[in-house]
Amino acid sequence: MLFEKGEITESRYSPNIVFEDPITKYDSRDGYVFNIRLLRTLFNITFDLHSIAVSGPDTVTASWTMEMLFWPLPWKPNLTFTGRTIYRVDPASGLILSHTDYWDALQRNAFLSLEALQHVMRMFTQVQLTPSIETPKYVVLKKFKEYEIRRYDPYLVAETPMGGGSGPASGSGFSELARYLFGGNAAGLSMEMTTPVLTRVQPGGNSSVAMQFVMESRYSDVSLLPAPSDARIARKREEGGFAAAICFSGWPLDFEVVQNERLLRDLLIRDGYSPAPGYQLARYNDPSTPPALRRNEVLIRLDGFAWPEGEGAAQ
Repeated sequence: MLFEKGEITESRYSPNIVFEDPITKYDSRDGYVFNIRLLRTLFNITFDLHSIAVSGPDTVTASWTMEMLFWPLPWKPNLTFTGRTIYRVDPASGLILSHTDYWDALQRNAFLSLEALQHVMRMFTQVQLTPSIETPKYVVLKKFKEYEIRRYDPYLVAETPMGGGSGPASGSGFSELARYLFGGNAAGLSMEMTTPVLTRVQPGGNSSVAMQFVMESRYSDVSLLPAPSDARIARKREEGGFAAAICFSGWPLDFEVVQNERLLRDLLIRDGYSPAPGYQLARYNDPSTPPALRRNEVLIRLDGFAWPEGEGAAQ
């Protein structure tokens, strides 16, 4: 990949290639290569190419996600960008004449964008911590200013209903699931803690609130999980799929969870998406983590979402 080697096949690019994104601009192949090498030096980069297609007589359009971990800072901020690239190609020579990036998070993508600089600085100064333990696998498909859309792989959970009157931020059910995880099962098996702790809220009131622990991925099927000693605990497979996520810090209180759920739902409707009923609260950190460093998320599944967008309903 381009960012693994930090090099390009120079014969494919015009010596005068113009590169532009909302905060960077070069008008030579040397500048183009310098930019790639600089990013590779300062960041650990993961690049996912989602699609690429001919979009005009002399243009090719690609959609992508780029994760950039800035290792020189102590808190190692992870910058996530999604968007599209338009390559302009000389039909006669086949040389790439220009490379222009557009970020999903911005209203104004033209260089030099103050909005883009503010967006990057917000990501650099985001200090919420994600523990270095196993978590459900997902790819960010669309990163917007206020929220992001993810594609989750399937994962297994242990789930128990939360007590009557429990709000989404309650700790009800945690002790029961912890006992199951650390030996309270038919096999007497102690399993590894994962993150996040999930609260699933379905329409219908407090009777539809349940807490979930994510199970280790080494268990490939529900039947391989040890049977719980507590009849209130169920083993389930979450099918993954598409979900929108909004992040906030602090000790999540019920009203904050509800506010973020309503905000996310309104944003999705504004942007033309179809949020499914219900939501999940994801809490990533142990109780000793200071409030400002805590990572909390509200997740809402998306109905009828297709990826790449515009290719029919999601399966």
